[in-house]
Amino acid sequence: MDVKTATEYLADPTKRKASEIGKAVDTLYQEHHSYKAISQELGISPKFLSKRHRIFQLPEGIQWKIDEGYIGIDRGYQIYRLKKEDDQWLLAFTIVEEKLSTKECEDVVNAMLKQNCSLEEVLGTSIGVRFDKIQPLLLPVGFDIRLAICRAAWSQSENWEDLCYKLIRQGLDVDIQGVASQLRALAADLQKAGSKEGSARKEAESSSYQNKGVI
Repeated sequence: MDVKTATEYLADPTKRKASEIGKAVDTLYQEHHSYKAISQELGISPKFLSKRHRIFQLPEGIQWKIDEGYIGIDRGYQIYRLKKEDDQWLLAFTIVEEKLSTKECEDVVNAMLKQNCSLEEVLGTSIGVRFDKIQPLLLPVGFDIRLAICRAAWSQSENWEDLCYKLIRQGLDVDIQGVASQLRALAADLQKAGSKEGSARKEAESSSYQNKGVI
């Protein structure tokens, strides 16, 4: 992006995505070397410029979620405060999944930096996030796998559900409807088996009561 285009983008930032604004600020920062100089030229506050510039330094997948409106600017800034990229991804994922507020994000980051402990520990103790919780996909998967899928999906500007569906269709050359029918049949068989087991258990209990003279 050249200086002229960057200046045009910042003339009315409300019409631009956060990543576009960040790129524009980055271009002008390389030219002026200070937010104050850009601010004086364009009449935009240095705080506005610096916050967008820092968000621009986040992984592209996280920037995409900010552009899509799932992560607010202030929460994006809190993600930036984490220096490890893995932590940035973890907090971004948690923001989207758990709907964390800006205040909660700030408290989590402050606690982590102050206590010198892991992000998982802080999220677990202060927010109550459970990393052992199983979430259904097509098969139950743990948190680490969900985070890895999400990270890969966001990096391709996709929701994780869409990426999973695409991978399944690409990796398994099967009739999806046929599989669904098989799963329904299996579920019905399991239900029947459970009913038979329950009936057998009741008969056994009834017999036991009769032998004891209860009935």
